[in-house]
Amino acid sequence: MRSSVWLVATALLIPQLAVHAQEKGPGIYKVEFKIRDGNDAAAKAGRHYTLLMEVDHKAVFKVGNRVPVATGSFQPGAGPATTQYTYLDVGVNIECMVSEAGNGRLAMHGSLDLSTMMQNDAGSRAASPPNPTVGQTKLDLETAIEPGKPTVVAAIDDPANLRQFQVEATITRVN
Repeated sequence: MRSSVWLVATALLIPQLAVHAQEKGPGIYKVEFKIRDGNDAAAKAGRHYTLLMEVDHKAVFKVGNRVPVATGSFQPGAGPATTQYTYLDVGVNIECMVSEAGNGRLAMHGSLDLSTMMQNDAGSRAASPPNPTVGQTKLDLETAIEPGKPTVVAAIDDPANLRQFQVEATITRVN
């Protein structure tokens, strides 16, 4: 449900910001991320995420699921046991900010968190369901990018889980 709400909100917000950008003039940028997972045959072309933002303002994009994780339980008196939960964001979380760096380049700060649910060991038969194992790749970027030019800002060959990622960013001014 969370992903559809964010996608609908993004679809409604981008056209409004584009109109605002035309009225205001320079200082509004479109940041496009293309994330390729080399191990996913269906996603060879990559997944695309687009943010429209004003210069020097942070934009946040989240798509995925919130997964409940049991963090404790207690039993008041002779009553039934109550379990407490914390929720983990699993999916793609992007935070980004663009600044004008001079010399025709743009400075970009980006924080990308790519997480997935991992398969638990099916052989264990515990009385309660085990907490999930979350696979996570987190990137914090500080880089300069030439406007309009697709630039690979990160490439990861993770030996722990044998996944390969490539993150490409393109920033264009909206006028």
